[in-house]
Amino acid sequence: MRLRARWWVSAAGVLVLVFVLRATACRPKPLEVEVVTVARGLVEDAVTNSQAGTVKARLRARVGAERAGRIAAIPHRAGSRVRRGQAVLLLDRSTAQTQLEVARRDLEAARAGAEAARAAATLARQQHERTASLYKSGLVSQGEMDLSKSRTESAEAELSGAQARDQRARSAVRLAQDELEHLRVLAPFDGIVSQRMVEVGEPVVPGQPVLEIVSLGRLYVSAPLDEIDIGRVREGLPARVTLDPYRGRVWQGVVTRVSPVVNDIKEQNRTLDVEVEMTPDPSAPEPKPGTSADVEIVLDRRDGVLRVPTNAIIESKSVLVIENGKAVSHDVKTGLKNWDWTEVTSGLAEGTVVITSLEKQGVKAGARVAARAAADSVASNRSAASTP
Repeated sequence: MRLRARWWVSAAGVLVLVFVLRATACRPKPLEVEVVTVARGLVEDAVTNSQAGTVKARLRARVGAERAGRIAAIPHRAGSRVRRGQAVLLLDRSTAQTQLEVARRDLEAARAGAEAARAAATLARQQHERTASLYKSGLVSQGEMDLSKSRTESAEAELSGAQARDQRARSAVRLAQDELEHLRVLAPFDGIVSQRMVEVGEPVVPGQPVLEIVSLGRLYVSAPLDEIDIGRVREGLPARVTLDPYRGRVWQGVVTRVSPVVNDIKEQNRTLDVEVEMTPDPSAPEPKPGTSADVEIVLDRRDGVLRVPTNAIIESKSVLVIENGKAVSHDVKTGLKNWDWTEVTSGLAEGTVVITSLEKQGVKAGARVAARAAADSVASNRSAASTP
């Protein structure tokens, strides 16, 4: 009996030892998870373009010559900056210059003829006045009086013709000057020469594009949005623009146009084109028209609200928090959200620690976990980068 009792005591001891080992040394280690502390901050509701957008210039013109001729000079290369009214192309002026000189000589002759006619008319009027005085005294006949009157009228008519020829010669000079001016192609606005279609020595005809000028003062992005967002987007909403060549740089903007027509091209998602005017930023690199761009249109924003990273929300209704070393599910109600942050309207208190690494295998309600506070700073940095 004593031996059997000892055996039972030994067996019980072994069982206790096994239980203790399983509860301590053999117990699985807690899963290491990333967490973030629930705090107040900014949350925005925004939509982004479904396909790459393009930077475009509001002022973009292909200019051409108003007259036919041969190109004598192109003062500016592609990429050069030009001012409004500055000559960007010159046609050969030799013939037009000669025509202007001829017109000026004709004007000189017309002026001289007008002066001579004016002097003759003045003399004829004076002689007629003397003849009229003598006629009243009976010293000249009616015939001499009529002849004097005729000479005066003829001189007046000659003066009128000479003055008309003088005006015509003046007009001919102005036309020749205008013709000379039309042999210059002028910049219609401040900008840069983006393209040259011709070279020196080539002939051109009226209306033929010779240069393209683009203004960098008013740039906008044309981008397609998915049709599901049509009802929420309107003109005047603030937006942010990012360009592929300048990672991390954000330009502010505003929606200036929402297309009234949906693009329904086959084999493509239905989209709606919007235009976002970019606010000039002297401290930023100068965007180049044609660059691919992305836009983020801010539909609504709330500051100072409780928020958690969006990747911490499970099916838009719950989160995992750490309580006594275990992951515990808490139901929550949410408000505004975007890719980074989700507003929590109820279910969580400020300062609560929420698990964000939900994609890690084994992370679920009831799992033993250990916190690694790394996601908090990362999420905060992402939020700060997206805040206007």
